[in-house]
Amino acid sequence: MTQHNLRASVRGRGLLTLLCLTAVPAVLVSAPVLSAADAGAATDTAPVFGQPDAATPNFTGKWANAKPGGRLLTATGGEPPLNAAGKAEYAKHQAALKSGDHNVDPISSCLMHGIPRLLLAPYPFLILQTTRNLNFVHEANHTFRNIYWVKAPAPEDADPTYLGNSGAHFEGKTLVIDSVGFNDQTWLDYTGLPHGEKLTVQERYVLTDPSTISASVVITDPDFYTAPWTTKITLKRQPGMTLRENVCLDTHKM
Repeated sequence: MTQHNLRASVRGRGLLTLLCLTAVPAVLVSAPVLSAADAGAATDTAPVFGQPDAATPNFTGKWANAKPGGRLLTATGGEPPLNAAGKAEYAKHQAALKSGDHNVDPISSCLMHGIPRLLLAPYPFLILQTTRNLNFVHEANHTFRNIYWVKAPAPEDADPTYLGNSGAHFEGKTLVIDSVGFNDQTWLDYTGLPHGEKLTVQERYVLTDPSTISASVVITDPDFYTAPWTTKITLKRQPGMTLRENVCLDTHKM
């Protein structure tokens, strides 16, 4: 089933109840940037729905990729710097897809999209920013990310996961999310760009206007790439959009 058919098949079903949180009134509480050591105690006592002060960019809202799907290129429009192992793995994925074997794609087995592919999905998502944490709630298979305000993410020897271990902080007006601790079971994009468990990802978000986020994603993975590289993503606000049921089943693929 295509992405668009899947989107249509769930239309009219239950509205994700978390959307009501976007209506939480503003409270003038500053957004802390904490060290990893202090994160647990400080964030556990912060107001659950405390809102950033007027001087802090607020990314709360519903968003979607302006050009979903497709292949990631570098910020200058070039090819990602795959090394020999990366080229071989990517060629294998490409050959399978071109032959019609889409089972090679991890999301065909209902696995998570991973990062940054989740940002490319043709589904809206909610960002809920509070003084305690930063939440991403994606319509795609009801995937969510709960990210605390810590300048460094969890140790790199943490158990690998599909979405990694993340920490968020601000650099001026730029929201920065650093993630480590990924498994190797996802693709970076829809064309099969590979990665290994040494992957680290830095997402950098800037509100260029009230309806637009300009995002850059820095990808570092010595297993498959010769050097770190950056890709660009544009997100557009979706004020009238609702998140709907989206479930991946054996006969109802993502």
